[in-house]
Amino acid sequence: MSSSPHVRDVRDSDFDEQVIARSHQVPVVVDFWAEWCGPCRALSPVIEKAVADLDGRVVLAKIDTDAAPEVAARYRISSIPTVMAFRGGVPVDTFVGARPAAAVRQFLEQVAPSLERQALAQAHEARATGDLTGAMTLLRPLTIAVDSEVAGSAALLLGRVALDAGRPEEAEAALAAVDARHPDWPAAEALRQVVALHSDATAYGGAEKARAALEANPDDLEARFALAAALATAGKTTDALDHLLLIVSRSRKFRDDLARRTVVALLEHLGPDSEMAREYRRKLQVIL
Repeated sequence: MSSSPHVRDVRDSDFDEQVIARSHQVPVVVDFWAEWCGPCRALSPVIEKAVADLDGRVVLAKIDTDAAPEVAARYRISSIPTVMAFRGGVPVDTFVGARPAAAVRQFLEQVAPSLERQALAQAHEARATGDLTGAMTLLRPLTIAVDSEVAGSAALLLGRVALDAGRPEEAEAALAAVDARHPDWPAAEALRQVVALHSDATAYGGAEKARAALEANPDDLEARFALAAALATAGKTTDALDHLLLIVSRSRKFRDDLARRTVVALLEHLGPDSEMAREYRRKLQVIL
């Protein structure tokens, strides 16, 4: 097995996490092989070195077809070695059989992201580790990238990171950039709903006015929603979700189920890998 951090063994049990989910952030090249396969043993050091040379632009998942029969059957692997590249959760290119180093490098270069896409992946990682300043530094120049998809994705992520950092005005500007490039992009809808919370909080009079109203009347759902909106746009998502779930538990009729819809938008904003999102999704299901 290679010592490169960009190469790992994958089995049936973690394929969806290590290949499908991860390929939304960085291309994942899957090497289907087996110990008894001579051409596989010849290809392994070649492809592992080529991946290591790309230094994170792609990652390599090594799948022993004897140890992962379900994945092999799922992708109808009938001959090995088979090398299959995944981006965005789906296979985008493949080759079968051992190849020389130059051909392997050419294949990986076609799969590997541009420097802009690499920076976007780094920004995702920075957000995941809590480095919001680093993420925004990476994202701001990407919002004007020539690649329209990169620009839109960067603006969308910048809006999410800005909200994480409690900067709603910058999130609004980022959303405007998304809408300018991709006016009907469904991925922006959750961000649009969360950004709208800033207007709700401002229209009510802000967090302090909402807190004062709740102290006077804990059943004031308008005040509670305004407080949740202010907390969400200040980056205090956990506190915002607690107030919103309380509204959901008391009245689904409040503003045409607005509290529940806002919870869903905030959970989408957090992302599928967020432990907080999983926890609050369970809490919402209990209430409903």
